[in-house]
Amino acid sequence: MTIKLRVAVIGPRDLVEAVLEFGSYFAELAMFPAPYQHERETLEVVDRIRDQADILLFTGPIPYRIALAAAPDKPMVHVYYSGTALYKVLFDLYRQDVLDMQKGLRLSMDVLQYNEVEEPLQEIGLPVDELLVKTYESGMTNEELVSYHYELWKNGRVSVTVTCVTSVYQKLKKLGVPAYRVVPTQSAIRDCLNRALLEGKSVRLSSTQIAVGIMNIDNFAKVAKEAASEYEIQRKKIILQQILVDFGEETQSLIKWSDSDEVSFITTRGIIEQVTRKFQDAPLLLEVMERLQWNASIGIGIGRTANEAEGKAKEALLKAKSGGGGNCYLIMQDGIVYGPLGSDLTLEYSARSENPELISMAKKVGLSVGTINKLVSLCRRLGTSTFTASQLAEGFGITLRSARRIMAALEKYEMASIVGEEQPAGRGRPRQIYTLNLEEVQYE
Repeated sequence: MTIKLRVAVIGPRDLVEAVLEFGSYFAELAMFPAPYQHERETLEVVDRIRDQADILLFTGPIPYRIALAAAPDKPMVHVYYSGTALYKVLFDLYRQDVLDMQKGLRLSMDVLQYNEVEEPLQEIGLPVDELLVKTYESGMTNEELVSYHYELWKNGRVSVTVTCVTSVYQKLKKLGVPAYRVVPTQSAIRDCLNRALLEGKSVRLSSTQIAVGIMNIDNFAKVAKEAASEYEIQRKKIILQQILVDFGEETQSLIKWSDSDEVSFITTRGIIEQVTRKFQDAPLLLEVMERLQWNASIGIGIGRTANEAEGKAKEALLKAKSGGGGNCYLIMQDGIVYGPLGSDLTLEYSARSENPELISMAKKVGLSVGTINKLVSLCRRLGTSTFTASQLAEGFGITLRSARRIMAALEKYEMASIVGEEQPAGRGRPRQIYTLNLEEVQYE
């Protein structure tokens, strides 16, 4: 008999009940309600039920962020408020004759990012005269959000207010403000329950770690602008969707689609290790770039929980994009970095160090510890401490200009020296050959 995973559902009572209703379809989850009257009760609720639960599931981003700041020793997930939830609010406005499609909308919004609100409005062609968005920041109080909406409405700048926070919605209604609340869609709840299930399995099987990947189309706005037509973009989006569906089926991944140019997936370390041939290849990136002729970047993170893995994935994505994009990097839970995957010079190195000599060396040169470790890894991969800036650029997945800058910094502090030149095929200036003088770090 399989022991069910205990999931505490935390949030306003109506949203908690909505999640519990969906939870009845997940046989492996034993869910119980943990409602509150106000978001400020979040930590009190968490403290009360934490020992009863394997996973904490929050019905929205605000209580999740409040709990995250307190760092409870429990896996946590939350329901995302995607663009589809905003579409529902706009439909409600139209249905209730609040929204006139012939007139510009004057709207205030909270919690979400500006682009998360603007893009859905543009997609449906809704005219907007005034769009004001107050993105949630850590430590922000509900009173601030209420005041924000109320002052805008009182001064006539907006005609409608939309909030993601239940207590803010209730207060605005009492003040007589025309307020609407964004609530999660059924698909968002289902997605969150699937993530909770994966989180729970990760906790139960300590040997099985979670893998989160984030793929971003490089310079998508520019790509879309330069496209022959909107139809071309839509056709390629359909192809991209098919590629990701096939990848999701192959890797048993949960795919999360955003309303922007970013897609994320969640699976297990074992599957990613198999698909990438032990962190050497990047088949998904290769297929996207070959079939769509779009430059893309992928960051993959490995962790004990989805939160931890997602943090590593974001770090890896930054590395993948740092050299101009078109790369894939993977970062392990312990800080070990693999990348760029799919390159002839895929490197393995640590972004951390406890070696005082190495730390001192990095500070002196003005490079990170990770960069020094990466140089050592490149030497090991090449089997020599002598190479050109071009080889460094290829191995690091960065531009030749950046590689030359690194070698110049090392040469300045006598940690690298020029030992020769290499004439490239055809025309071009000779390439300088450097040798590294990293006596504190051994490479073989």
